[in-house]
Amino acid sequence: VGSCICIRVRFKVLMLSAVLIGACLLVLTYMTINNAIRSQENRKALLGKKIEKLDKALGEILKLQQEKENFLSKKQKVEELQEKRSQAAYIIDSLNVVTPDNSYLTALEAESSTSYKITGRASSDNKIAMFMRSLPSTGVFAQPELLSIKKIDNYQEFTLKVLLNNSGHPSVPVQNPAANTTETGEQKQEVK
Repeated sequence: VGSCICIRVRFKVLMLSAVLIGACLLVLTYMTINNAIRSQENRKALLGKKIEKLDKALGEILKLQQEKENFLSKKQKVEELQEKRSQAAYIIDSLNVVTPDNSYLTALEAESSTSYKITGRASSDNKIAMFMRSLPSTGVFAQPELLSIKKIDNYQEFTLKVLLNNSGHPSVPVQNPAANTTETGEQKQEVK
């Protein structure tokens, strides 16, 4: 009977120990899982804050990129205007140089950025022909197209359509080829 009691006590101690060890393991597992959940929530909160910062930074980057695009488009427009400003000077200067004597221009109209309509008066058809032949020699204009010509009083009124060369700027110094030509179209010879 004494050994039976001893075995029961041992059994109860073992059972109690097993229950205590199981409870400790349960508490330890619970604490480990809670710690892992808390750690994951902290990481999630940290990632949320970093994502928020990155979203703000991305918003600033997009804003800066938009400002850069606006700046570049404005810069391009300024460059185009600068080029057109000097282009206009080349065009006027070239027309001034190649306009023959007893001829004058009455209008210069831009039909597009590369096409112009020139209206003027000349004393004869030969002067108009000299003017038309001399335009391409400027390097600014391509071969002109005669749109109209009509006799008004003692003058021939003409209208030309002329296209600009690719660059719109002369590649060689502008000289007046009409200055060395007579009214009949013959070349003058210089006497030295």
